[in-house]
Amino acid sequence: MKVRFPSQLKRPRHLAALVVHAAVLQATATLQATTPDFYQDVFPFLKANCISCHNKTTTKAGLNMETPELMKKGGDSGPSIVPGKSAESLIVLASQHKEDMEMPPKNNKSGAVDLTPAELEILKAWIDQGAKDSVQQERHVVLTSPSASVDPIYTVAMTRDGRYAACGRSNQIFLYDLAQRKFISKLSDGKAKDASAHRALVQTLDFSPDGTRLASGSFREVNIWKREASAAAVPRHPDAALNITICEATPNGEHLVAVNKSGDVLLLKAADGSVVKKAGNLGSTEVKQIEASREGTLLAIHSGNDMLQVWSLQDGTAKALPVTIAGLQKLAWSQDGKSIITAGADGIMRAWALPADSNSPLVKGKDLKGAAGTITSIIAGPATDQLFVASNDGKVRLWSITEAKVLRELPIPAVQSLDLSSDGKQLACGTSDGAVRIWDLATNKQAAELRGSLPTSRRITELDLAIARQALEQEYQRSQVTKLEAQNKALDELLKKANETIDSVKKSLPEKQKALPPAQEAAAAAKKALDEASAKLTSGTTDGKADAALEKERVAAQEKYDTAVKAETSAQAALSAAEQNIKDAQAEEKRISDTKVRNTQELTAANAAIDVAKKAQDQATADLTAAKASLTKPGAGTVTVRFSRDAQLLATTSSDGTCSVWAISSSALVSQSISQGFAPTNITAQADGTFIASASNGASMKLNQPDSWKLERVLDKGKDGAFFADRVNAVRFSPDGKMLATGSGEPSRSGDINIFDVASGNVLHTWKEHHDDTVLCLDFSPDGKLLASGAADKIARVTEISSRKRVNLFEGHTHHVMGIAFRADGRVLASAGADGIVTTWDMAMGERIKKIQGWTKEVTSLQFIGATSKIVTSSGDNLVRIVNDSGSEVRAMSRLPDFMQSAASTPDGTLIVAGGEDSVLRIWDGASGKELAVFGGNPASTP
Repeated sequence: MKVRFPSQLKRPRHLAALVVHAAVLQATATLQATTPDFYQDVFPFLKANCISCHNKTTTKAGLNMETPELMKKGGDSGPSIVPGKSAESLIVLASQHKEDMEMPPKNNKSGAVDLTPAELEILKAWIDQGAKDSVQQERHVVLTSPSASVDPIYTVAMTRDGRYAACGRSNQIFLYDLAQRKFISKLSDGKAKDASAHRALVQTLDFSPDGTRLASGSFREVNIWKREASAAAVPRHPDAALNITICEATPNGEHLVAVNKSGDVLLLKAADGSVVKKAGNLGSTEVKQIEASREGTLLAIHSGNDMLQVWSLQDGTAKALPVTIAGLQKLAWSQDGKSIITAGADGIMRAWALPADSNSPLVKGKDLKGAAGTITSIIAGPATDQLFVASNDGKVRLWSITEAKVLRELPIPAVQSLDLSSDGKQLACGTSDGAVRIWDLATNKQAAELRGSLPTSRRITELDLAIARQALEQEYQRSQVTKLEAQNKALDELLKKANETIDSVKKSLPEKQKALPPAQEAAAAAKKALDEASAKLTSGTTDGKADAALEKERVAAQEKYDTAVKAETSAQAALSAAEQNIKDAQAEEKRISDTKVRNTQELTAANAAIDVAKKAQDQATADLTAAKASLTKPGAGTVTVRFSRDAQLLATTSSDGTCSVWAISSSALVSQSISQGFAPTNITAQADGTFIASASNGASMKLNQPDSWKLERVLDKGKDGAFFADRVNAVRFSPDGKMLATGSGEPSRSGDINIFDVASGNVLHTWKEHHDDTVLCLDFSPDGKLLASGAADKIARVTEISSRKRVNLFEGHTHHVMGIAFRADGRVLASAGADGIVTTWDMAMGERIKKIQGWTKEVTSLQFIGATSKIVTSSGDNLVRIVNDSGSEVRAMSRLPDFMQSAASTPDGTLIVAGGEDSVLRIWDGASGKELAVFGGNPASTP
């Protein structure tokens, strides 16, 4: 059955066609009254649909359509426009799909579409009116904040010491402390309301070699951020007029409690040492120890004659009558603040409870017996009635106060100070040999041992790198020795053959020399006979007729002469060939010998270089062993240990006045200060993650004050205009940190490089159109003299910075070059391509070494790991992968959920960071591949 549609249902289609037709007629009428402007009216739709395939870089069919003049010049099919004759112009015919031309082609990769009827009318009108050029107005881009949903990580960076990492999300830069495994802050340029770092997406990041600066690139600008170090930790001494004799901090860290020579109990602000109030007077008695309760409201006082009393810091009165404890040595409050624990010289601990009224003495509880030796430290345990007690018998015991018995014993020797983390999971033990041992209470095992100094840690890092550099040098020189020895072996064979040739030819030479004179004589005789026969024939000719007999004689003489000449020529040729063979063989023998001499010299130099590198490596190894051994030697005893409130840091003080702060998760020493004349006896943790170390004389010092990052400079334009035409895709500091190279360019048109002086922000070098398409990656050679660049033009270039002289041009990638890196010795360059290939190049020979495969999508970044042949890469197939420059895989991190855009490594390879489309920054142990931390885009949700 056929279905007929009512005619009125067809009307909208006809009406739509009529509307379009009317719009075209209206546009045509308007254009007839005005002259279309090329850049305002024509260029926009040509750029959207034509110029992507017909531009300076991609000139299909030899046609560039970026300017009217270039279109008039035309391409392989002749001029694309004929001024005044749109009907004859190829660009119009192709857009109308006439004469077997269809532009843009169907299913093109540029997303180009057919010109609309209105656009065609504009194009024809412009051509008919002369196809005139116009003035291109400078493009003013008004940037707005990116959508909150646009937050992939396009770039990551890490300081060489592995302390800090940064990543870009949207137009923001996030900073992380990798030692503490935590988010620090977001950088802000102070311009935008959203406290962002840039107005557009952050494309690239790089830390300076010393870690004090961070460069970031975005649309048409580069920001340089500088780390401002916190003020040096300097002791603040109290007012001398206070005459303080003993001082302790309250557990909350807000106040210091002090007693002066007059017996006044003073409450001081920990921040500045100012007196908050006077909390009573103890009289003239000598005060040996004081200990504030957890709430900071009560003070336990050990005074002369081993007397124990409790004082109220609120009203300055005694809370109980004092008691005398023979041999009193240590004081501590219970967790609930209701009991005071004392330890005497007899090794017995006693619990004392507060009485119901202040006119009664402290109430003695059970004796805690069982500690062997002197008790060195007491702290409250994880439960209300529990205590951790250290003694010099090499044990730390967990006691129950109510049951008066030992619950656990931990074999930790020489403990002088204790502290329990806020979550009750870890116990810090400061020992007399200077080490701090972290004990995992769940497993009853040591989790970490902390010891050392920042100079020693830096020295160990430097020595590790030096050893790796010398190992790399030896590896290279050994490869040269192997190559040269193989060449010499082949040369020996060639030399043997050359000498055999010389000997063989020389043996045959006398025979050939002997054969030549007879042949020459025979030829001369035959010539003489021929001449005589010819003369006879001439004289015997009558009336122009030759005598037949004489003619026959001349012919016979001619034949003999020809034969003799051939014999002479052959003998001469044989002799000449033999002599030439000898010369050639002697020249070859000389060339081979000269090559062997050069190879021998190079072998000697390579072996000498191996010896030098081996000696340097041995010395660095010995120094490293000594440096590590110094860590295990007994040092100044640890006086105090204190966890931060979040249990992520641990502060320690030593008997030599050294104050150190350690990151628990990484066991890294994050800050350290030594102040002469300052002998801290106590540390308190502050809410902001800092610590206050205090001494018995009332002096105090703030520890671990955070550094801050400030915008130092914006690089966007100079006296000659804007530095960058479009996005800045690459920034890279020179090895000495004095120069900053930037890579940018206008897509499909140019690849530009600028090199700035970091200190002043001045431009040192401007390389316009260094590439044919936008620059995507940069790296300086280890000596800072060369700059390698990769671009969307599929080319990797190496350029001498001082002269802009091309050193190497490497072709081979079939898609964008997205990453580039020099090996630490500068002899090998690696490049990463959007073609899913990493290629290594020989800098000396200027040729490809290895084509490394194994990726199914773009390899988005790469970096050599320190002074090794290992390369860390990120890629679009959800991989962070480590390979050797020989092509073998070292490790691939666990499969990731999304496209990875960027990865970075510390020089020693201990830490790997990477980020990608899922907006998550991941941290791995580079040696094992274990994931150490994961940071999402929302700091509040970061674990």
